[in-house]
Amino acid sequence: MGFLSKDVKAGEYVSVISEQCQFQGTLDLQGSLRIDGALEGNVDNAKYVTVSKSGTVKGDITAQGVVIIGKMTGDIVADSVEILSDAKITGNIRSKSILIEGGAKVSATIQVVGEEEASLDEEEIAADEPKKAEEPKKESKAEKKDNKKGDK
Repeated sequence: MGFLSKDVKAGEYVSVISEQCQFQGTLDLQGSLRIDGALEGNVDNAKYVTVSKSGTVKGDITAQGVVIIGKMTGDIVADSVEILSDAKITGNIRSKSILIEGGAKVSATIQVVGEEEASLDEEEIAADEPKKAEEPKKESKAEKKDNKKGDK
């Protein structure tokens, strides 16, 4: 599953944050990224991002495809998202397609968008978080009686 099981095309760059590595900051990638270690920061414009079983991310990811096997706290904006059975994720997810395997622990607001929303922006995820709609005020029995008397 995910981009690791596919053949990497010639010329595609794959960056790795190894298991012994801890990285803080923002990564702006044109290629793909595999996170085996710890990342505290954001990943922007990546082709594919995989957070392996030993990997942890505290930050946001914007990519074409994202596979989470490890732990993540943050928002994901991607065309496709796979959350595998060992994953633990907290945050917001906005994607055209999403797969969640049984056993994954997900505490997230998930928004599946259509093809017409092909352009996924990081700022849109915050704007699209569900807002509590105001419930219409219910009339009391006394108000209903007063309204009926006024109709006569």
